[in-house]
Amino acid sequence: MRAEFDQRGVTVLTVSVDSPEEIAEGRHLHGSQATMLSDTALQVTDAFGLRNTGFHSAPGSEEAEALPVPATLLVDRSGKVLWMDLSEDYQRRSDPSVVLAAMRAHFDTL
Repeated sequence: MRAEFDQRGVTVLTVSVDSPEEIAEGRHLHGSQATMLSDTALQVTDAFGLRNTGFHSAPGSEEAEALPVPATLLVDRSGKVLWMDLSEDYQRRSDPSVVLAAMRAHFDTL
């Protein structure tokens, strides 16, 4: 979807509870060209109300006390959230076709 992002001037950011070192070590596994940010203290997660307090909130192997709800957000340049897609399954992310439809609805009309 890189061409679709570029056409609309969209910058992709990811936020993870992983440390910066863990992100750097695993970055090549995702093939992502996104800017990958560390949120080990869950400050960004909490600012968006995305702390997962349900089952799987912190698997035993995780050092974090909780994990974020998997979410995809479209945010405009002023920081206003235009669209959000939340996943009930911590292992699933938004389907690219859903994100593309949201970008078209919110960014192509500006």
